[in-house]
Amino acid sequence: MVETIRQADPADIANDNSNSSELIEICRVNSKVDILHILQEIMQKNTLVTLYFDQSNRFILTSILFINGQTNEILIDSGSDTKFNQVALESEHLIFITSLDKIKIEFVCNQISMSQFDGRDVFQVNFPESLIRMQRRNYYRIITSIIKPLKCIIPIHTEAGSFKAEITMVDLSCGGIGVIDHHPMINFEPGMIYHNCRINLPGYGDIFAGLEVRSTYEITLRNGQICKRAGCHFIDLPNEMETMIQRYVTKQEQVKLTP
Repeated sequence: MVETIRQADPADIANDNSNSSELIEICRVNSKVDILHILQEIMQKNTLVTLYFDQSNRFILTSILFINGQTNEILIDSGSDTKFNQVALESEHLIFITSLDKIKIEFVCNQISMSQFDGRDVFQVNFPESLIRMQRRNYYRIITSIIKPLKCIIPIHTEAGSFKAEITMVDLSCGGIGVIDHHPMINFEPGMIYHNCRINLPGYGDIFAGLEVRSTYEITLRNGQICKRAGCHFIDLPNEMETMIQRYVTKQEQVKLTP
């Protein structure tokens, strides 16, 4: 799921006209499950993490060693400079910055202490309440119509049988789609992949491609209903269908700009 993501009312999304490919997409992730998934991937890839502390430019290069989702604790490497380590231990505002698949990740912790891991001293910090993902938009996108929204048809196969789930789209680009999850049988969690999905572009034809869920977050609709918004990335999108999407996106933007 790749889109401009904010913790906001979806009406704001519908009025978002910032489609420049030079803009930064910002996603605040509040779901503990999603945060845990991202942090575990950072740990598994042994990605370096920069820890800023004491509300200054001082930092320690570290990495995530262990995550305990039950106790909400994270173990990270301590620094080689004991003086820096002590200052970090006295700080109540810890900013962690790293990257994952070329996406900048940032989160804040407010508790830190010393612990032991594999017989050595390490830092122990609390689980962040939220996490921010930032990346440059790679594709020009449009917000789809609220009155006549585009639909994505996703084939679902279960032990009880096979059926097709219809999901409402909120945006479209050559890179993927944003959707609102209203279907009880769809699991929109980061990393999930759905094959042979179909999107009908009125006047242009059908798009067939796989979808990989990249990000999710909860939004509150105007009627008070809470649902999940997800950003999905196209998988194995044929060149001719990418061209079809580009033509459709361009046409819709022209229509919007026409007096």
